[in-house]
Amino acid sequence: MDFGIVLLAGISGTLIMTGFTESVAFFFKKPFHDIRILSIMLPFQKKIESPRPGIYLAATLLHYLIGVIFTYFYQWQLMERWIINDLLSAFLYGGIIGSIAVIGWRIYFSIHPNPPPIDLKSYLLTIWFGHIALSMTAAAVFDLFFASTPMKA
Repeated sequence: MDFGIVLLAGISGTLIMTGFTESVAFFFKKPFHDIRILSIMLPFQKKIESPRPGIYLAATLLHYLIGVIFTYFYQWQLMERWIINDLLSAFLYGGIIGSIAVIGWRIYFSIHPNPPPIDLKSYLLTIWFGHIALSMTAAAVFDLFFASTPMKA
């Protein structure tokens, strides 16, 4: 397993996922900005403040690290031959990691002393679809580098 390719696929997938979420935020005029929401919630304080640059950086790194971890597990399943790198596998894996993300965000919002006031159901749905975009992007990157696991329609 080439960790550089996993890193590239994870960062690319997370970038596309974040772009998807930002596009939904722009189109529907919603404050669905993943890294900003995470940076507001990371200090875990009752008083909501504008995030300091260090917190914003930590939120960004955490966001991308989670994307790389999800991508690592996709690639690990490919290497173990538990899945093949096709559109269906990428879509299903995206749905699974999206569900994990939705559960994680729902728990985080429920235990946070003062979560940001957003339309949580719409945000979580956006997050779920965003993870499908992450998975599909990672699968496409893997397809570029691994001829033995071609992306099939």
